[in-house]
Amino acid sequence: MTKEYGRLTEDQFKQVIRQLPELRRESEDFQATLRKATPEKFRELVGNGLQWAWLYEKPMALVIGYMVVLIGKADSLVAATAQPDPQETILREWLDSNSPEPESVPEGFSVGHLVMVAIALQRHIMSIFIHKRSMSALIEETRQGSDRALFDAIRIDRSVLSCPTVAARISKAEALGDKRFFLHLRNALKGPTGKHWRNYQDLRYSLALLRDMGCDNLSDKQLEHLLVDVLGVYPKSYSARKNLRQQYYQSKKIASM
Repeated sequence: MTKEYGRLTEDQFKQVIRQLPELRRESEDFQATLRKATPEKFRELVGNGLQWAWLYEKPMALVIGYMVVLIGKADSLVAATAQPDPQETILREWLDSNSPEPESVPEGFSVGHLVMVAIALQRHIMSIFIHKRSMSALIEETRQGSDRALFDAIRIDRSVLSCPTVAARISKAEALGDKRFFLHLRNALKGPTGKHWRNYQDLRYSLALLRDMGCDNLSDKQLEHLLVDVLGVYPKSYSARKNLRQQYYQSKKIASM
């Protein structure tokens, strides 16, 4: 099926981006709920330990797959792939506000597994909002030798310090007595800056989605139409095409979401 934006039509793209404000709200509510839980309630939910940083060593698509299984949607996802337009089927069924919520996790899993994967996915999405790529992509860049990617990952989620790739880099810096590295590390532990949080989160996500959908040959006019006129993730201005082209080309250099 031929679509305007890789594997998405214009309307499907719009439906996805429209979900982002709600996604942010749900993420904030989820974090607030966890932080308000008493030690006893927290232990009841997740047991004696909760560690999700190892998930960042996996591709984001695999982590999404874990979540699909945990919420009992695996069969419907497989069924959707057999439809003429799988993306339309998924959007229609999964974004339906009347869809029933799962009452329990599948046999063999616990609520702690669900919480662990949910936190990891939230951080993935937050990373895309800020860096146009997931935590998994940042960890892969760290594995290839990028300290900047490592510090970007830490700003998103401090628990990434326990991720094997990050732990190995910190151990190397400790062995070499790399004071400059630890100065940058201390700064990264402060988390994202206000500027990171505010500016163009939906634009960054839109660019990452374009890349992930295999759409990498849009003209300046097409970019402006989608990102300014259709999605409204960038303001209309005389410099919009130039700025969007620069953002688009930078995004295409990223290997994966």
